Order: sequence, then C-alpha cells, then structure tokens
Amino acid sequence: MEFPTAIEVEVELVIDNSRHLRNIVVKHLELSGFSFRVTPDSTIGGCPIEAIDIPPRASHADGSPRYDLLNFRLRTKLDCSHFQRGQKVLVDSIFLFVILSPPK
Repeated sequence: MEFPTAIEVEVELVIDNSRHLRNIVVKHLELSGFSFRVTPDSTIGGCPIEAIDIPPRASHADGSPRYDLLNFRLRTKLDCSHFQRGQKVLVDSIFLFVILSPPK
C-alpha cells in the first residue's frame, strides 16, 4: 500500500565539487520497516529532486557499513547552496510503502 507523504532527514554531506555533481547525502531519521520512491514532484528542503542515486558507501567508526544514508540528486546545482551538514529538512511528495515480511 502506497500513499504520498514526507519524511524528515538530516543532511550529512553536500556534493557539488564538479560540473555534474549536485547531490545531497542525508541520514533518514525514522524509516525502519518502510521504503519509498520519489515522484516528479518530490523535493528536499523545497528543492526539486531529479533522482535518488546509488546509496553512498560509508562506514561507522567501527568499520561496519552504514545503511541509514540516502543520496538525492538535485535538479539544479545552484540548490546545493541551500543545504549544510546537520540541517534537518523534509523530503516531500514521495510515495511511502510498508515492507511486509513474508508469512512464516
């Protein structure tokens, strides 16, 4: 079952150091048991999202992989200037759906 909604995320990294990169890496705050997909109307912090990219490869201090990160590509590189590390923003107009576990 899908329904349009918004989720709160925290900015971990802004990637805009080349001509083509315009990504915002965020930590999702409460998304356990859910997944989502972006739509043509999806935004992050009010800025349009072009896509959700491959999750970044990152690890915790102990070397274990981080699965709490999402990587959004903005439509416009100039929008990167609206974000800074630690900032909490909404990802809006996404379709959220529950991940059901198979019956035992």
